[in-house]
Formats: sequence, structure tokens, C-alpha cells
Amino acid sequence: MRKTNKKGVVARVLQQHRKKVFVLMLAVVAAIAAIVAGCSSSRKNERVFKVGTQGYAEVEILGEIVKAIIEEKTAYQVQHVKSLGSAMAAHEATVRGDLDMHTGFTGTSFLGLFEQTLTDEWRDPDKVYTYVRDQYLEQYNMYVFPPYGYNNTYAVAVPRQWAEKHNVTKQSDLAPYAKDMVLAVDQTWKDYPGQGYKEYTELYGFAFKETPQMDFGLMYQAIAKGEVDAINCYSTDGQLIAQDLLVLEDDKGFNPPYNGVLICRNDVLSEYPEIKEALSVLEGLIDTEEMQQLNKQVVVDEKGPDVVAREFLQKKGIIE
Repeated sequence: MRKTNKKGVVARVLQQHRKKVFVLMLAVVAAIAAIVAGCSSSRKNERVFKVGTQGYAEVEILGEIVKAIIEEKTAYQVQHVKSLGSAMAAHEATVRGDLDMHTGFTGTSFLGLFEQTLTDEWRDPDKVYTYVRDQYLEQYNMYVFPPYGYNNTYAVAVPRQWAEKHNVTKQSDLAPYAKDMVLAVDQTWKDYPGQGYKEYTELYGFAFKETPQMDFGLMYQAIAKGEVDAINCYSTDGQLIAQDLLVLEDDKGFNPPYNGVLICRNDVLSEYPEIKEALSVLEGLIDTEEMQQLNKQVVVDEKGPDVVAREFLQKKGIIE
């Protein structure tokens, strides 16, 4: 019978025990590291910022742009709250603290929220922005970021081929033709107090043969079929590009500036200054033609606003 080497057995047992202890210690260290990392990540990401939009392509693109920038440039997440329905609903939700920020337009705030009247002195987009910015700060302690760069206002558009044939580039050029033209108009604009069709004809000195009221989808169908000669549209509509329509210059400055802006609670920016820094790239980011292109991709090409926003920011070199 072979003798057992007790010392060797003890040595092997001790060696195995040390290995187990070492492995256990590694596991404990890894677990602690994971817990610490998880806590750190939780502290960084527990604050979810909410950006609100009204419920149509353009503002949803803007909401997704804000979301992508914050999530790319900071440690925080963003919830995009869509389909709020109106500028006032978005404003009130931000005042209550249900939202941290929302998309808006300088002209909407100037004429609506602050109940101002458009006069010749207020046709300057920089002056309107400064007024709106100062009033938001004074009355609501909110910060209005500098405009994105584009102007989404009411416009008159005609087929480009017709415009080139008749050498028409601005709205005053329509004077010899308007009496024989049918202009499809938005119902809101047709009777807008102090800033509608009546005031438009007084300023420009001519009226159209007919002005049937239509929603925007029907307008584009009607002009494509030749049922109307011109449309009262928004200057950033994506269909303008798709249907090769020319937006005529508002050479008499009838329409107020509607520059797209982001409006945010100041308490949020004070507590999280990195958010304000990240969003500083919004200033002058998008011109009117670029906004038309972005809208076209969503409305006509049926791409998601989130996809369009990310591709645009990647093209600009703002996110990877």
C-alpha cells in the first residue's frame, strides 16, 4: 500500500484555498466596481430633461435635434414630449414645470403671448427677438436661445416655371396678374385680426380673383392639378421643394418674423449649465432653405424626424 505524503496534500489544499480566495477577491472587487459605476451612471442620468413640441414635422425635427445634442454632448437623457397641440399649451406646461423647454417662434410669442401689434418698427427680426427674449426673462424667468436662423412665416408661392416666364420674383410683381389669379389661403390667415388678407391687400394694393380657403395638404394638391394659381403657404414647407414652387419675396414686409427658437426654464440652465453650453450650437444652425429640405424628408419622403435630425447634425459635424 502506497504511503500518502501528508505535507504535499496540505500544500495542495492550501494552494487551492489561496486560489479560491484570490478568485473570490477578484469577484468582490469587480462587483464593487460595477456598483460604483452604476451609482455614478445613475447620478449622471437620473435627471431626464423634457422638451415639448406641438405636433407637426418641423417642430418634431427641432425637438429631435435638441434631444440628440443633449444626449451626445452631456451625460443626460431627453424625453421628447410630442403633440402638445398649440404654442400656448407648450408654454403653460413649461411654466408648470411639466416641461424643461419647448420649441417656439418669435412672431407667435410677440403677437400671441405678449399681445403686441405688428407695426413698421417691429418688422425687424432682431428687434422682435430681443423683445421676446427680454419679456420671457422678466415675466417667466425663461431663457430664449438665439434663433436657429430660419424664418417660418406666411408666404405666397407660385409654380417656378410660371414665375420665370413672367419674371415674377417678389409679391409686388403680382400686381398685373392678381386680378386673374386664384390664391388658395389658410383659413387662419384669411381673417387674422390686423394681419390677414384684408390688411395684405391694403398694403400691396391689389386683390386676387378668388381666395378659396383650404388646409395646407389640399393647397398643394390643388396647385399641382392647376386648380389654383398660387398658394398662401408657410415659407419652410417641404412640399415647396417637392413641387418646385417658388416662394415670392415679401418685399413690403407684410408678414412678421417667425424665427424658430428654443425656450427653456432658467432654473434648469442654472442648475445644469452644461445643457446651455451644449445647446449654444443652435444659434444660426438652420437657414430657411435647409428647413425646407428637412421638412421635405419627413413630410414627402416619410423619414422619421429622429433620423432626419441625427443625419443633419452629423452632416454639420455636431454629433458623430
